[in-house]
Amino acid sequence: MASSTANVAQTWESSAPLSSRQQSVLDLLSQPCARFPFDAPANASGGARHRGEPATSQGGHDGNEASASLERKVSASENQVFTSSEEFYKWFAEVEAMYLSVSESKFLEYAEDLKGHSASLEAIIGQCDDALAQYDNLKLQQLNVRSKTQSVQAQCERLSREREQLEEFANAVKSKLEFFDELKRIGDQMGAQQHHQGSAEDYVDSLGKIDDCVAYLSSNTQYLDAGSYLAKYRVLQNKALASVKQFVCSSFARATEEVQAAQSKPSAENDTSSSATGIETALLYVKFKAAVPDLRRVIGAIQGRLNRQDYSRLMHDLQGFYGERRVEILSEAVEEHLVGYQSSNELPMLLRLGCAYLIQVTQMEYQLFRYFFPQSDPQVLQVVVTPLCTILYEIVRPYFIAMYDVSGLCAIVSILKCEILEGQFRGERAEQLQAMRPVVEEILADAQERLVYSMQHYIRDEIAYYAPTAEDLCLEPPPPEEKKEEEEKKGGDGKATTSSGAAGENGGAEQAKATGSADLANLYPAVQNTLVCLSKTYGCLELETFGGLAQECVQYCTEACIVASQEIAKSAGLLDSQLFLIKNLLALREQLSLFNVDFGSDETELDFSHMRDHMRRILRGESSLFALGSSNAVFQLLGSARPRVSRMRLDSKKELEKRLKTSCESYIMGVTKLTVEPMLSFITKVTATRVASTKKPLKDHAFATPSKLVEIVSGVNASLEGPLQETIGRMGRYLDSPTTNAVLFKPIKSNIAEAHGQIARLLETEYDQETIEMVPLMPPPKLMAILDGLA
Repeated sequence: MASSTANVAQTWESSAPLSSRQQSVLDLLSQPCARFPFDAPANASGGARHRGEPATSQGGHDGNEASASLERKVSASENQVFTSSEEFYKWFAEVEAMYLSVSESKFLEYAEDLKGHSASLEAIIGQCDDALAQYDNLKLQQLNVRSKTQSVQAQCERLSREREQLEEFANAVKSKLEFFDELKRIGDQMGAQQHHQGSAEDYVDSLGKIDDCVAYLSSNTQYLDAGSYLAKYRVLQNKALASVKQFVCSSFARATEEVQAAQSKPSAENDTSSSATGIETALLYVKFKAAVPDLRRVIGAIQGRLNRQDYSRLMHDLQGFYGERRVEILSEAVEEHLVGYQSSNELPMLLRLGCAYLIQVTQMEYQLFRYFFPQSDPQVLQVVVTPLCTILYEIVRPYFIAMYDVSGLCAIVSILKCEILEGQFRGERAEQLQAMRPVVEEILADAQERLVYSMQHYIRDEIAYYAPTAEDLCLEPPPPEEKKEEEEKKGGDGKATTSSGAAGENGGAEQAKATGSADLANLYPAVQNTLVCLSKTYGCLELETFGGLAQECVQYCTEACIVASQEIAKSAGLLDSQLFLIKNLLALREQLSLFNVDFGSDETELDFSHMRDHMRRILRGESSLFALGSSNAVFQLLGSARPRVSRMRLDSKKELEKRLKTSCESYIMGVTKLTVEPMLSFITKVTATRVASTKKPLKDHAFATPSKLVEIVSGVNASLEGPLQETIGRMGRYLDSPTTNAVLFKPIKSNIAEAHGQIARLLETEYDQETIEMVPLMPPPKLMAILDGLA
């Protein structure tokens, strides 16, 4: 077709050539035509199919026919000759119209198809609208049904709640009525228990129900007849408590009878006492526990309600009855054991064995008591233990009353205080033995009271009113050989005492402690008795009590030493008496430092001495009892003449130290006078002469002549070599401590040296050289050598 078109164009060009103007116009027309979508019919139909445009079979057939007609017309135009442009334009218009009809037919057909589809869709939309309308109607119906269902459900729930409330109300009414209805049931149950003894569970249940009913009615007194029912329950509760008490007491009584029957069997069969097997056997405890197996639950229920007064009173009665039954079982066996100890042992061993036995009994009773009364105070166990321990107390008390020996009583107190109370009643055993402690403390108090009484008698007889013998007042110490023999003998006695027993060991240890630095054998017997008494009783009494007795003892001992020294002064001289007093008071003070106690006491007195004048005026009639005003005798007595209260502090240890100091000063002055008395008299006369202010020279006085001075110095020199040495030697023999001797001799030496120094100064100032050479005054180095040799 392209070749034919080209031929037509060539034919046109050769037949009718166009001018340049026509050619330019044609070019202008060809430009828009070049942009026109002019495709082949086949391509157009293929493109339509490619785009997926709908086409019916009829449309496709018509399109093919139009395309064929268009091809035929174009083919026919190949040989057609156009004579003018009009023909060409006409032909071109026809071809263009045919082409347009061919290209637009498919769109028209597609539009027709779309119209058909649109109608179908409108029908479908109508059906959908109908379906939606029906759906909306169905939804409205559903909402109506739901609202009706919800209302029905709400009514059902309301009815259900009302039913539950009614059921709760009915149950509440029923539960409240049960507290009223239980009265008859519990009464019938307790009536049956009175005829036939019930079990422990029955009593516990009855008590629980009654308590609940009483508690409820007590808190809801506003109910009708609550007061009358409460009173009936109170009566029923008292009956229940009485039944429980009877049940428990009868169980304990039955157990007691079984144990006593078992105790009597050995006596009937073997003709031996029940105590032969001992209190430690399982007879008195295991059998008693096995005889009452159900009581723990009943007693536990009672202990859980002890905050109420009636239950507390019931528990107290049950524990008292339990204690009586246990005492009834144990008293005979315990008494037989203790009496057996009494017949074969002395008091110290009797106390040890008896307390050890009672400790064992108390521990076993504590375990049994805890089994039945687990929540009770162990102090309640005293109802059992106290009567048993009282048996021992009644056995040992006559021994205490008959004892006057301080050493024996100290041993008893030491056993009770140290071995038993402090040794046994401590640690884990303290709670178990708590019930036994009061009786042991009572025995200890009686022993201490007897010890105080015996100590007072001992102080009075052996210290305050001690009558010294001639041997006691003899100051001559034993020779060294005899002293050594006495020490060896004392050592042998100490060994014998050590083997005598624990009490002797304690007493010997305390005595050795109190007399470790002093030899008691060389002291005055009153001092010996004082130190021995204090050393034995220290630690056996309370410090306050011991302090009062020690103060009295030291006071009487000091007075006894003073009296003895006065007797010695009459027979042996003042220096010997002072030496005796220093020796004993010094030893007493040294030993008192070992006792950590106050030796003082405060005393209060009423002073009536100033009332004498008022009484005399009343008796003489100077003051009238019937006068009105301040001059009345009674008013004066009640006013300025009333008794005066005077308080004073008496410290026997300070008085002892004061007396010792005075004795030492007197002894020092006595030894000084014994040695340099002539020099001291001479110096006194010289001082008096100088005070008189006489112009006469000293050597011209009759008492101060050179011959007199020679006589004085010679006498002093003789005293230094004779009496002073003897006196210092005697002091060294009596006072064993070199330190004490040095302390006493130091002021004596100082006084002697001072007297010699004053005489030497007088010689230098008042006498000539010839007199100085004539007087045999010792030079200071020689004098100090002699004095140091004496020390």
